Amino acid sequence: MKPVHISRIRRNAWLAVFCLLCGLSGRGQNPCHDTLVHVYDTICDGETYDFNGRILTYSGLFFDTLPRVLNECDSIIIMHLTILDVSSVGLYPHRRCEGNVGYDLYSSGMGRYFEWTSVPVDTSLESQQNQSWVHINPQQPTVYTLKVDYRSDMEQCPTSGSVNVNPIVLVTGRMHVWPDELTLDHLEFKVEDFSTGTREYHWGGWGGRHWYINGVHQDVNKESVTFTAEPWWPDTVEVMMEAFTPTCLDTVIKLIPFKKISLLFPNVFTPDLESNRLFAPRLRGVTDFEMWIFSQRGTLMFHSLSADEAWDGTYEGKPCPMGTYVYRCRYRDIYTPEGDQTLFGTVTLVR
Repeated sequence: MKPVHISRIRRNAWLAVFCLLCGLSGRGQNPCHDTLVHVYDTICDGETYDFNGRILTYSGLFFDTLPRVLNECDSIIIMHLTILDVSSVGLYPHRRCEGNVGYDLYSSGMGRYFEWTSVPVDTSLESQQNQSWVHINPQQPTVYTLKVDYRSDMEQCPTSGSVNVNPIVLVTGRMHVWPDELTLDHLEFKVEDFSTGTREYHWGGWGGRHWYINGVHQDVNKESVTFTAEPWWPDTVEVMMEAFTPTCLDTVIKLIPFKKISLLFPNVFTPDLESNRLFAPRLRGVTDFEMWIFSQRGTLMFHSLSADEAWDGTYEGKPCPMGTYVYRCRYRDIYTPEGDQTLFGTVTLVR
């Protein structure tokens, strides 16, 4: 720092004034008395003060005597020196990925004068000088510096702060999920990231994505992933993807209906054996059920109004011959309680 110095010319000027006042007060008849001169000054922490050859670096009272001149008039200078703290200036960029894209660059410094500079030069600063925050949108990594100066009565030293800001890299989240619905028979589903900006390296790092299933973060973050639903999952499965670049984030959500309806029919049964003796469906999520079984000639062999009623392979109390039979069922499920649905299939009777 450049030292602050009280020059000898300035000192002699003080002396001449003091002695002139002494001479005027005494009309030249009596010598003047010694004069005390109080001087007040401040410097910033880290600077030095040259007090007539004495280098001062700390606050306090310091004394110096001016040499005798006319009428043996002495003057004693009392220096009141105060060292001011240098405060820090923090710069905080707030990202804007929508609307007026860029950063709102805020300052923690409170002052009267603000001077913004940047390397490389950002011409948008020219119209935003002398304000505590600016809007910027750098196209390459840029160092922004703010110099803050204060009112004299605030007793604070000028200071500055800098921050490095990378360009804004936008991201548009888009994903594909299939199938469109899940059932207990088909629990697997695939997700794939089709976003823009998540596959490239940008200023500051790579883009990417995070997958969440029903609000739970998944350890795998690949572009394409296959997941398997659990039967106890809710009736609607939420798939969320956070697509990101080093500066921006976009969230996409897909809801997959999980229809927990299951109608399982055996394709073969053996009435003459101890195991697998009955033809009976296993149902889940079904509220109303009716079933018919026909021979190959179309004869109605069996009819039931409940899944609890099983066919034992007989017709009018007599064993039916080995062969293939056709079943037809009507049911209502918990998702469509107002409408009937129909299912056809075949079963082989083995003896």
